[in-house]
Amino acid sequence: MILVALLLFVLALDQGEDLREAARRGDLERAKALLDAGVPVDAKNRYGATALFFAADRGHLPLIQLLIERGASTEVSDTFYGMTPLVRAIDRGHEESAIFLLKHALASGHLNRESFDEILEESKSSGRAEVVRFLESTTPPAPAPASEAPPEEIDFTSLVGRYRIEAKGEVFAVEKMDEGLVIRLGEKTVPLEARGVREFALGGSAGALAFGGRGGMVEYALLTRGSETAYAPREEGDILGAGGNVAAASGDLRPEAAAPAPWPSFRGPNGSGIADGQRIPLEWDSGARKNVRFATPIEGFSVSSPIVWGERIFVLSASSGASDRTFRTGLYGDVTPIDDLSEHRWLLYALDTRDGRVVWERELERARPGTKRHPKSSQANATPATDGKRIMSLLGSTGFLYCHDFEGNLLWKKEIGILNSGWFYDPDYQWGHSSSPILYDGRVIVQADVHGSPFIAAYDLESGDEVWRTAREGEIPTFATPTVYRGPTGDELVTNGTRIRGYDPKTGTLLWHLGPNSEIPVGSPVVTSDLIYVTAGYPPIKPIYAIRPGSRGDLALPAGVDKSEALAWSKTRGGTYIPSPVVYRGYVYTNENNGLLVCYDAATGEIVYRARIGGTGGAYAASPIAADGRLYFTTEEGETFVVEAGPEYRLLAKNRVEGVVLSTPAASDGLLVIRTLEQVYGIANP
Repeated sequence: MILVALLLFVLALDQGEDLREAARRGDLERAKALLDAGVPVDAKNRYGATALFFAADRGHLPLIQLLIERGASTEVSDTFYGMTPLVRAIDRGHEESAIFLLKHALASGHLNRESFDEILEESKSSGRAEVVRFLESTTPPAPAPASEAPPEEIDFTSLVGRYRIEAKGEVFAVEKMDEGLVIRLGEKTVPLEARGVREFALGGSAGALAFGGRGGMVEYALLTRGSETAYAPREEGDILGAGGNVAAASGDLRPEAAAPAPWPSFRGPNGSGIADGQRIPLEWDSGARKNVRFATPIEGFSVSSPIVWGERIFVLSASSGASDRTFRTGLYGDVTPIDDLSEHRWLLYALDTRDGRVVWERELERARPGTKRHPKSSQANATPATDGKRIMSLLGSTGFLYCHDFEGNLLWKKEIGILNSGWFYDPDYQWGHSSSPILYDGRVIVQADVHGSPFIAAYDLESGDEVWRTAREGEIPTFATPTVYRGPTGDELVTNGTRIRGYDPKTGTLLWHLGPNSEIPVGSPVVTSDLIYVTAGYPPIKPIYAIRPGSRGDLALPAGVDKSEALAWSKTRGGTYIPSPVVYRGYVYTNENNGLLVCYDAATGEIVYRARIGGTGGAYAASPIAADGRLYFTTEEGETFVVEAGPEYRLLAKNRVEGVVLSTPAASDGLLVIRTLEQVYGIANP
């Protein structure tokens, strides 16, 4: 009986997904058939979203009407974003569907005056003219009567912190005092009067403060003063105010020459991001041609990073047949992909390190991509990898792994299937697979966290034959590149994901796993001789873990505990979203998308300092690298700030190349290679 009940439960889950898929597609007949067969109209996915959410997201009005007729709830909010179907329809600009949902909510009494007013103001600011006209011609609900009932119990501790109004550079603090909260605005301290769990009035003034965030986290505050409302992301701890001026370096930072070392894969040797002894420049300027050896145009565009071996630089690119070069930089949360599925050309280039000339160019594929891409992505995202004889290229949207020799000859091509990675919430929002291949003991390892059947697998370098494959059970799309720890406790293949995992790289056997973690892990793990560092920076938790190699089993910590025999230290906040950390000379450095740099003691996790890189904001996607006592941080706008490594923040140089940079730079034998979307720069001292 238990087995039968379990099978029925699994079947109900599958049919719930079938109904949600019919809602996405606007397949009215399929939805009717599923509902007639008894599939619950409000069957939810793992985030509490129902078929009505997806029908509203797509603006499929007949399907919305069907679901409402069959009793679908319009009040339910998903558990991650706190969205309702009505909010989703308005956000996506489906005004006819939004008006239908508004009429239903008003008729059923499910829209209160506060929500009515908020929707009206939001529709005005976002240009939803039809919705505005409807609401302004409609009698709003009566205001709710004043209630003396106490508000829900408030977790004041979760709201305490510093918040920064980016547009003004103004910082305010929310602090606990006595039995409540206060806000410190400059020299003023103002008490906060609770109006809800996350909503407060500013005592004695016409103002309000509300808190929000995804996955139950507090990520930002909305501060209203008079008629102006300011968005203020949360910041942890004190930020150094200085940093915009270049300082003189302390001590002798002249690079000590070492033997030329290759940069063979994403983030260089074993994904460390470290290039000591490679004598890369401190300063350059592409506009003035200062320390710029070459700037080589590349057909198409790509966010794949460059690699270097000897006198060769290898880069991938994708060229759209529709000449679509849509790309958006900056800090935003748009999930809508670029719908360019025209025929593309995928290209592999070999450049000469001495002058940047194209030695050879090979067309890997000419086809229509199997997936769409994110507006901050390309159709060639994964960085190649080389062992000095072969170049391995992975193209998720073609579904193939390619192996070339150093002369550009194709040695083999292995089909591994289209890799559809995207928004965890909805598989139709395709963003593009980006985890890069790595090499280990004659094998190439691919992490494929995709919708449907995620896996990790190893392929023979000589033949392309699959050596082992392990299912990534329970995973959703993630975007991090794996790393291998090599040490006395045995080699471990470390992967970032919604569960962090360690495998035996020889067999694919799972050795250990660790959670909780973010829903969209992007940063790659970093290993040292004694610890493995993994970070992530998206809700519902933004952790940093320092894991001891040789651990086995489930490494999860009990609530309220931050270390164990398996974990040297950990933090539930502070993990960063896109850039991977760099661990260098006893410190862990993390930089957020907005340029917030935090330095930790690598052994203990104690915070050494926090600073805003360059003293300014900006957007960062490239991961930092380290070389010869310096840290290099590159913005999406092409600026690179060089910071002295160590326990004090000191800015050494500000540099620039022309173009958009999301790729992580490569460094080898005196050359720094910076790849913009459309060019490859070689930066070197004279």
